[in-house]
Amino acid sequence: MKILTKELAQHYQIASLQRGYAVFTSFISRNGKILFLDSHLERLLMGADFLFPNADWTKNNEKLKQYVESEFQNESYFRLTIFDDNVYLQHRELTASPISVKLTSALKMKTPGLLPPFVKLSNYVEADLELISAKFKNFDDVVFFDHLQNVTEASTSNIFILASNGSILTPAPSSMILDGITRKKLFQKLEANNYPIIESTITKTDLLNAKEIWLTNSVKGIRFVEQFENVNFEIKNSLFEKITSVFGRYGELA
Repeated sequence: MKILTKELAQHYQIASLQRGYAVFTSFISRNGKILFLDSHLERLLMGADFLFPNADWTKNNEKLKQYVESEFQNESYFRLTIFDDNVYLQHRELTASPISVKLTSALKMKTPGLLPPFVKLSNYVEADLELISAKFKNFDDVVFFDHLQNVTEASTSNIFILASNGSILTPAPSSMILDGITRKKLFQKLEANNYPIIESTITKTDLLNAKEIWLTNSVKGIRFVEQFENVNFEIKNSLFEKITSVFGRYGELA
């Protein structure tokens, strides 16, 4: 137990933290560079301006970029958090994520909200509870469905499927679906290489009938879903392997 002094407690008494107002972005460095830093900062500062309009965060883009680059460490995980007119950067050694996962349906349904898809809040309590429940059933992650029983996203990842007709589908960003950076970069890479990629509604039936399912996350990279519920998928000779050979696991080849 840690008893805070009055001076230390002041840090925790900022109104934005008491109310859960803090936006953040997580990114990594690989092969001597920070991946998609400009895109991460753009989304982060849009979110900061949405929550803290008086701070005018967007004007600090270049200054913030220089600060992050001055703290560069290769093969590292970075988390940049903004609340009010404060910014906090954390970084640590990057740990590898498994390339494949087992996926199950979340217990809780997602409902539309008021936040735009570029606002990434640091509140993952419900996702963490879902993951605990999933692990009891020997699954690694969960997919959330909305009030219409359509796919939204996984606990911390966007979702792509290779449909039975050969099209690649992913749900459009919304108040229930984060506008993920790796999602966006992969989408652009697929378009540039003439793959049939479409933003589309995805149902549970679509997941069960899919040829492949992928998850994208800026820290964990692109992951192959080897199992959804009781349906198994084979990674060998998959489109996933072809895509990662030109994009990289984390977008490092994009």
